[in-house]
Amino acid sequence: MLRKNHVFLVLLLLFAVFLSACTPETAGTAPATTQPAGQPAASTESPAAPSQELIIGFEADAATMLANTDVNYVTDIQIRNIYDPLIDRDEKGALIPSLATEWKNLDPLTWEFKLRQGVKFTNGEPFNAEAVKFNIDYILDEKNNSFYRSRWKDIKEVKVIDDNTIHIITSQPFPTLVLRITDDLLIMAPKHTQEVGLEKAAMNPVGTGAYKFEKWTRDDSLKLVANEEYWQGSPAIKKLTFKIIPEFSARLSAFLSGEIHLFKNVPVDSVERVKNSDNGTIAMVGSSRINYLALNTFYDGPLKDKRVRQALNYAIDVDELLKSVLNGNGTKMTGPLSKVNEDYTETKDYGYDPEKAIALLKEANMDPKSLKLQLDTPNGRYPMDTHVAQAIASQLQKIGIQVNVQANEWGNHLAKIRQHEMKDMFILGWGPAFDAQGTIENLFTEKAPYSGFYDKDVEAMIQKALPIFDPADRKQAFDELQHRLVDEAAWVPLWQQGDLYAVSKNLQFTPRPDEKFMVFEMKWNQ
Repeated sequence: MLRKNHVFLVLLLLFAVFLSACTPETAGTAPATTQPAGQPAASTESPAAPSQELIIGFEADAATMLANTDVNYVTDIQIRNIYDPLIDRDEKGALIPSLATEWKNLDPLTWEFKLRQGVKFTNGEPFNAEAVKFNIDYILDEKNNSFYRSRWKDIKEVKVIDDNTIHIITSQPFPTLVLRITDDLLIMAPKHTQEVGLEKAAMNPVGTGAYKFEKWTRDDSLKLVANEEYWQGSPAIKKLTFKIIPEFSARLSAFLSGEIHLFKNVPVDSVERVKNSDNGTIAMVGSSRINYLALNTFYDGPLKDKRVRQALNYAIDVDELLKSVLNGNGTKMTGPLSKVNEDYTETKDYGYDPEKAIALLKEANMDPKSLKLQLDTPNGRYPMDTHVAQAIASQLQKIGIQVNVQANEWGNHLAKIRQHEMKDMFILGWGPAFDAQGTIENLFTEKAPYSGFYDKDVEAMIQKALPIFDPADRKQAFDELQHRLVDEAAWVPLWQQGDLYAVSKNLQFTPRPDEKFMVFEMKWNQ
C-alpha cells in the first residue's frame, strides 16, 4: 500500500478535483465523434496484424534523446517510450507508482522513495538507487546544461540508503517535489551513459521503457522496437515510428492516405474530412495544456510599460478568436492557470474594450497608429497557431497597431525564447499544467528558460511562495500571485487547449489530458 503524509493526501484530493473537471464539456466542446474516444468505429478494412508498425505523425523532431535535458513537449513525448519515470500518471492524470513503489516525506527537508526491484535497463544494467541518484545529479550538474535545473534548484543531496531506497534532501521545504519527479525525471542507464559519453548516449539511448531505440534520423523519424523484457509485460505493438511532418496539411494528407495512423492537433476545419474518411475517426480530450500570448518584458520595447500590456489585453478579443478560429475547441482563460488546475482561482477578465485600449496607450504617450510590434508564432505546433497569430494581428490593426507576424520552425521558436531573442510578443503553450508552481515559477521568473515576463517584486512573491508547506497558506500565496500577474498584464491569456486526434479505425487509442503517446497502452484490433 502506498504510504503518504498529510500533504500528499491533499495533493491526491486535488487531483481528484482535476479528474472530475477534465471532461469534453470542460474543454468547451462536445465529443467530436459518436463513439467513445479510443473505441474504433466500424470499418470495412481488415483488422491490423499485431506485428504491424505503428506510425505516429509528429510536428517536430526531438532536440535530443537524452533524458532530463530538454524541457520540450516534442522531446519528452517521444523519449517517454524509451525511459520510465519514478512516478507516472494514469490516463486521467492521477499519480501512480512506476519505478518507485512508495514515497513519503520524513520531515520537511527529507523525502524517502522505495524503488521497484528486479527491473533492468535494456542493455542488462540493473535499475537501482544509484541509477536514480545519477539522473538527479545529472540535472543538478551545471556542465550538463539541463533546462530542468532551475526547477530542481532546491535539491541539496541525494543519498543512497540501499539498492532500493533513496533519500532526497532539500535546502528548503519543497512541497511539490513529488510533482517535479513525476513530470520531469526519467531514468537513463548510468553505466552506459558514463562509458560512451553524453554525445554518443544522445544517439543511442538506453532506458527501462517499453521500447528500445533502433534508429534516429534527424528531422525525419525516430524508430523504436518493443522491449520484450519490459517489467510491465511485452508491448502489444512491436514496431513504432515517430514520423516528423511539420505541416498540418502534410500530416492530414499522410493520414488520409494511410501513411500514418495517428496524429494530434487536427485542424478544426479538417475534422469532417477525417470523420468521413475510410481510414480514420476523431478522438477528443480536454487537455491540461494552456495557450497564451506572452508580452515580452525581456525585450527593450514598448511592452515594458504596464499600460501598453494592459492595452493589448483590452484590444484582443479572445472570445472571438475561440469562436472564429478554433470553432470553440478550447476554454477561455483569464489568468495564468486554467480551471482544471488544482490551484486555480478566479481572476479579472479584461474583456474586449478597444476604446479603453486606445486610452491606455495615449496615457503611456503612445499613438496606436505609430506603434509597430512583432508577434512570433510556431508554425504547426498548436491548433491553428499561425491562424491565431494572424487573427490577433488583425484585431490589433483595428485600433491602428501594426503587427508583423513571424512564423518559426518549432525548435527555432523555442531557442529564440530561451536565448531572449524574441521581440515584443510570442505565442506559446505550456503543459501538462497541473500545479501552480509548475507554471508560475517556470514562466514568470528571471532565469527560467521559457519565461517571457520578469518583475522583481513578482519574483520576490514567487520565491516566498515556493517553500510554503501548509496547503491553505500555499493556496493563498498562489491566489495572490495569479491576481498580481493579471494586474501586471504579464500575458494575454488565451485558452485551455482542446485536443483533437486523428486515429486509425484499426487502432485502440485513448487520448490523455497530459498529451502523452504511451504506445504501451495501445494495440491493434484483432
